[in-house]
Amino acid sequence: MTKQDFSKKKALLIEDMAEARIMQRKMLTDFGFTSIDIAMKAETAIELLRNTSFDVILSDYNLGNGKDGQQLLEEIRHSKLIPNTATYLMVTAETSIEMVMGAIEYQPDGYITKPFSQAVLQRRLNKLLETKDKLYKVNVALDASNYKEAIQAAKQVIKQHPALTGKCERIIGESLLELKEYKKAFSLFNKTLKNRKMPWALFGKARCYFYMNDMEKAEQNFRQLMLDNRFFVSAYDWLAKIQVIQNKIEEAQSTLIEAIGKSPKNILRQMELGNISLSINDYITAEMSFRRSVFLAKYSCYNTADVYLKHLEALARISDSGPLNPRQRDNFDSTLKKVHEFFFDNPDNKAKSYSYEIDIFLSENDLSTAKQIFEVWLSEVESNLATPPTKQQYSTYEKSFGN
Repeated sequence: MTKQDFSKKKALLIEDMAEARIMQRKMLTDFGFTSIDIAMKAETAIELLRNTSFDVILSDYNLGNGKDGQQLLEEIRHSKLIPNTATYLMVTAETSIEMVMGAIEYQPDGYITKPFSQAVLQRRLNKLLETKDKLYKVNVALDASNYKEAIQAAKQVIKQHPALTGKCERIIGESLLELKEYKKAFSLFNKTLKNRKMPWALFGKARCYFYMNDMEKAEQNFRQLMLDNRFFVSAYDWLAKIQVIQNKIEEAQSTLIEAIGKSPKNILRQMELGNISLSINDYITAEMSFRRSVFLAKYSCYNTADVYLKHLEALARISDSGPLNPRQRDNFDSTLKKVHEFFFDNPDNKAKSYSYEIDIFLSENDLSTAKQIFEVWLSEVESNLATPPTKQQYSTYEKSFGN
């Protein structure tokens, strides 16, 4: 292994605990790092990443109040705040399946479990940076979304460093999928699987079948992957996609419930389960999924109005069968408050929240409050501050108010 010259590398250390921060900083200094920025919480790290390029990011999983290490990595990936050429190492004292599964979905370059020695950290960083150096041209091409160039560079790496064949084949396969060259990608994944049973190759092959519109074979391969590797949670998402296409909505719902059991912190998966549950009028499951989404959204980059409005919608649909129970009513009020606080300046959001609130008061037979909200809504429509009610809403509410 080539010994790295860390003095030329810029590091970002993200750690909320003072003792661990001091110790890890000392380790990095001992390795030769001369440029080390410190962030005690995720928000500070994001600000630093927006304005500075780092070669190495060492991030703890538990970061106190606010975003945790998984949500930080989720945002970094979503906002493309670090290039493929950078090295991201997750540090954790937690080994729960929920944590590991959640973080794996956003693909750090590696993990290191606390407590660790200076020698162990140095070995891990050396190995990761050595691999990054060998894949430098590949990663530069990927950062530029130049997939043809990435494929050529990866082929060169295979010739020069045969030990990186698996990693390079995976990059080539993913690049071919990006280029929509599904037959070539299929051939590569198939060839890999003949030599060694790699989960990523089976995942690639299954997606090729999906893109080539062979849903039966895609389903077989995703199911095989779920059997071979129960931690490959993305396979469940793709199987659910197929089931939706085949109009097997209840099966898609069951598949997503199973996936969430393995990795509950993925907000997009929770939202998908909620939407599917709404579509089959399973409002109890929908409400539970959207409630979890609201909880996850607070520190997520997917903190959008839709998350909160969907939760209100699920509760409003439950109220069609009678008044909400006290816990559900509290949840409705809490989510409505967040819509008012963060998303109420949008006319569509305003209209939706008014309609759900009216539905709740109608279910409680509180006609005067429901009517007051409707009148406020109509006055805001006149001022162009809210989208007008639909014809159906007009008709329903006027009947309910006895007009």
